[in-house]
Amino acid sequence: MKKNWVKLVLASSIDGRIAYPEGGKTQLGQSGDRLVLEESLAWSDGILMGGQTLRDHQSICVIKNKNLLQQRTSEGKNEQPIALIASNQIDFPGNWLFFRQPLQRWLIQKQDKKNEITPPNGFDKKINLKFTWRDALDDLYKKGIAKIVLLGGANLISDFLLEDLIDELQITITPHLLGGDYCWVSSELKKLNTIMKTKNGWILKETKKLGNNELLIRYFRNNWS
Repeated sequence: MKKNWVKLVLASSIDGRIAYPEGGKTQLGQSGDRLVLEESLAWSDGILMGGQTLRDHQSICVIKNKNLLQQRTSEGKNEQPIALIASNQIDFPGNWLFFRQPLQRWLIQKQDKKNEITPPNGFDKKINLKFTWRDALDDLYKKGIAKIVLLGGANLISDFLLEDLIDELQITITPHLLGGDYCWVSSELKKLNTIMKTKNGWILKETKKLGNNELLIRYFRNNWS
């Protein structure tokens, strides 16, 4: 039985895109979206992000709100959750902002033949992905990471959807129409409707206006449907 709680957090255009048609770094959300993002980070033990998303942004989201930082320290936590980077490539330039941000950095890779556990430069820990993401979540849980914010990208999100591991969707709908191929679910994922075909598979928990014509929606996975 899965013991973690995985919350997908993202900002999307009205037509479901998370990046401009040309790709690369995209910042869709404004101040209201930033606040609810940081609230989720403050709740979490770890932030999970794919290697390509890190390459696009060269940094990861961190908590800046002083009240949220104080909240975490009062609970006996580090100010920032652990950054969990899922990538089979480790050629990240050391001069990126990511490696100067005030948090722990863990690398998650598919298990290689040598079963090497020594982390590459800039990372504090390396975790070998044994078989499935469900197994990896069990491993992370044993290491004290139970609450996970999943930030993308689309391939990583799709892997989690295929294994039915996302417990919560927190999506900020922003007033943009972008077009293009960059949806938050991979276009290569053809069988998702057969995997999650149960009636009332997602339960609407919250809608909230964030200002600047942005709308927050939150759904919980209904595994009892």
